[in-house]
Amino acid sequence: MIGVAVERVDGVPVARPRADVDAANARRVDDELSATMGPDVDQLVLDLSETRYIDSAGLDMLFRLAERLRQRRATLRLVIPADSQLSRLARIVSLPAAMPIHETLQEALAAAAGPRPEQGEEPGVPHGSAQPRSRDQA
Repeated sequence: MIGVAVERVDGVPVARPRADVDAANARRVDDELSATMGPDVDQLVLDLSETRYIDSAGLDMLFRLAERLRQRRATLRLVIPADSQLSRLARIVSLPAAMPIHETLQEALAAAAGPRPEQGEEPGVPHGSAQPRSRDQA
């Protein structure tokens, strides 16, 4: 099994895949991430700092997980450092439009601790904005 290391930092689950995410393990990663989300979880930080590769199955898993969380008014936050091999891929497939991406775990945790969206607002979308800001716009 791939294994996803999960720890809680200030009550926020932080998950780190122990391997690259591809067609061979994307479903297992999704299952393990889903298992970390109890009814009290409104934020999930997925730290991809050590992940070198994600294929289309892994990307699909991220989009679907973000949507499932959004449906329960929760937010999936990704950590992808600017110098990561995944950074360019994230921009190409428009990950920042679908979920907040942070360059460091500290940034993701600070955002998770920030004000919660008001009724009717989408989680991960800044107030008064139609789309989440990408790190290029920040």
